[in-house]
Amino acid sequence: MDLPARAFAAGPRQGRQRTSPFTLLTVGTLAQLYKAPDVLIDATEICVRDGFDVRLVLVGDGQYRRELEARAARLRRREHVRFLGQLPPGDAVRAQLDEADLFVLPSRQEGLPRAMVEAMARALPCIGSKVGGIPELLPDDDMVPPDDVLALARKMREILSEPGRLLCMSKRNLEKAREYRAEHLHERRIEFYKHLRETAEAWHRRADGTAHGA
Repeated sequence: MDLPARAFAAGPRQGRQRTSPFTLLTVGTLAQLYKAPDVLIDATEICVRDGFDVRLVLVGDGQYRRELEARAARLRRREHVRFLGQLPPGDAVRAQLDEADLFVLPSRQEGLPRAMVEAMARALPCIGSKVGGIPELLPDDDMVPPDDVLALARKMREILSEPGRLLCMSKRNLEKAREYRAEHLHERRIEFYKHLRETAEAWHRRADGTAHGA
């Protein structure tokens, strides 16, 4: 996990007059459902039903895509959910991140999600679930329990209703993502390898001393 300089936005997002719906974005495989796109579709349905003007964009593909498309159609919100399929990494994904207002990753299980770090590097406000490595990236107030549709819908409505909060999230996320710059991680790796070497050398000295004492 290391991001090149071109992956980062120049600065936090500025407030803007809304002339279009809020755009929610998620990026992840649809080959399995551990990223919980089904939960996100259902939460989007609740937001729309409650009068929020939102559109959900899903980037990714896989065997569950048709099932998820049918789910969106069954909820009669197909016009509010757009499936882009698999996009090439880099500029194509960053273009979608730059167009979005909120990145949402309500995973059921997770490592340290690169897609979220890339979203944060574009100064995009993010919501995630309290699983895996997501709590390493987001504060508690920007997370929800996994598999909780109602909690996710409430959190999306709460954040989208507060322009000031979106701006604060943008600034914080960009600062956090900078910890994953390629040059910064290189320095941390060097320090880690140095620590391993020193630990191994100290262990060998102790082992040799024990053997000689015997």
